[in-house]
Amino acid sequence: MVGRPRFALLFATTVVILAAGCAAWLHHSLWGTRTVASIEIEIPEGSTARRIIDQLHEEGLVPSPTSALLYLRVRATGRTMHYGRYSFEAGLRTVDVLETILDGNPEMFEVTVVEGDTAAEIGDLFTAIGVGDREEWDVAVSRVEWIAPVIQDAPSLEGFFFPDTYRFAVGIETMDAARHLTDRFLSVWREERRRIEKPWGSALEIVTLASLVEAETSIAEERPVVAGVFVNRLRRGMLLQCDPTVVYALVRRNEWRGRLLRIHWEIDDPYNTYRYPGLPPGPINCPGRAAIAAALSPATTPALYFVAKPGGGHTFSNTLAEHNRAVARLRASRR
Repeated sequence: MVGRPRFALLFATTVVILAAGCAAWLHHSLWGTRTVASIEIEIPEGSTARRIIDQLHEEGLVPSPTSALLYLRVRATGRTMHYGRYSFEAGLRTVDVLETILDGNPEMFEVTVVEGDTAAEIGDLFTAIGVGDREEWDVAVSRVEWIAPVIQDAPSLEGFFFPDTYRFAVGIETMDAARHLTDRFLSVWREERRRIEKPWGSALEIVTLASLVEAETSIAEERPVVAGVFVNRLRRGMLLQCDPTVVYALVRRNEWRGRLLRIHWEIDDPYNTYRYPGLPPGPINCPGRAAIAAALSPATTPALYFVAKPGGGHTFSNTLAEHNRAVARLRASRR
């Protein structure tokens, strides 16, 4: 009987010592050790918590994966670890590293997509700052299923990378960035579409018209009028004769040399609105909100023609005779 109390006391003492040792080890692993050098790491999107911990361990940021996982289980309930590129200075504790990733504060970059840029130009923009390459962006432009619930029969995502200023985590994948641009388009489209009771055409036709408006003018009050001129011509079965569509056709055929000539009006390309009636098969650039709004609600105007004015802006004409006089004035101003 005497031996049992002694054994119980010995067992209890051993448990206390082990618990104290584990607590000391855990505290030392998480709060007592510090990084010895500055380091940058990139956590891929979709990484599991276990994979992230292993990556941090391999980089010397977490001395004990087990203690880090225990910390996540006890102290990070309901929180997730975020992907991206992180910079860690020397002297950080393990908990500082873990909390930074849990807070989701990776390095960020800002990029501005300009109204009227083509999908290829946008891909080149992202490629230049290290997001993907031309082949990846070519694949992204083909992902028409992203817009299929709203835009049917689009030949590509040309026109659907919305122009805006974006902030992304360094290390974002090409498809994720492209999808974000497309999702932004869908959001803006729904906002603008709700303002119109009955649109004049399909969603694809309207965005295609918006791209023509974007290419033709940057003057706010002219956008609805330009849209109105094109709609008037469509309804009368007139060729749109939009120069930017010819430029787009030449670019996609690798034949653009920086100057549009009358001979180019004859090229056999479905985007050439001097030769093919109606709208081109799809947008010729990525239009902004104002151009989309103008295309959704074109101005009611008798005008069928427009041409640049010598001092800027455009002259709108109701008849061919008026238009020819405006063209003559423009040519005279260039002599």
